[in-house]
Amino acid sequence: MLVLFNLLPAFPMDGGRVLRALLATRLSYARATQVAANVGQGFAFIFGFIGLLWNPFLLFIALFVYIGASQEAALAQMKDVSRRFPVSSAMVREFRTLTEDASLQEAVDALLATSQHDFPIVDDTGGIAGLLTRQDLIAALRKNDPALRVGDVMRRDIPTVTTGTRFEDAFRIMQECNCPAVPVLDRMKRLVGLLTPENVTELMMVQSAMPPRRVL
Repeated sequence: MLVLFNLLPAFPMDGGRVLRALLATRLSYARATQVAANVGQGFAFIFGFIGLLWNPFLLFIALFVYIGASQEAALAQMKDVSRRFPVSSAMVREFRTLTEDASLQEAVDALLATSQHDFPIVDDTGGIAGLLTRQDLIAALRKNDPALRVGDVMRRDIPTVTTGTRFEDAFRIMQECNCPAVPVLDRMKRLVGLLTPENVTELMMVQSAMPPRRVL
């Protein structure tokens, strides 16, 4: 009975993974995962309904299936986006920069005047000197030291990516440095954008809303 139950097409159970494999012969991997996840979530509601009436243990299975299907679908979509699109597809193109000698009040004014949370810090030549995050700015304000400048509290040795870098590589760089934003440079090493998790999420939402492409 356990084997037969596990073969139900309730993704991410084994039966659901078989369903995804079959769908992937006609659809893209991300689309096949999304369809299998929708079927799995439908089974989760059925399990939950049955659990309320007869077996409460099915409620836990329903929760596992629903959450697991959602996470697998999101991960598959992120992998699909990361492989198909360069960083330039979702980078922030309109942003403000600060200089190393800017005051913390200037940084506060920029934070409140825009929806930007993190600010690239440029040197006298226009190169990237560091990154001022909202978290670091708030921590510096608590010190109540008027002598502090942006250059004193910014993060240095921030990695950069180029407009042609794949999302897959950019995600790895962001995770390794634990950076809330990564500066994007063009071929001339000029700052042309910022890559943030919010913009990546928006790109994924846009792609999921578009009609799926047919696989011939």
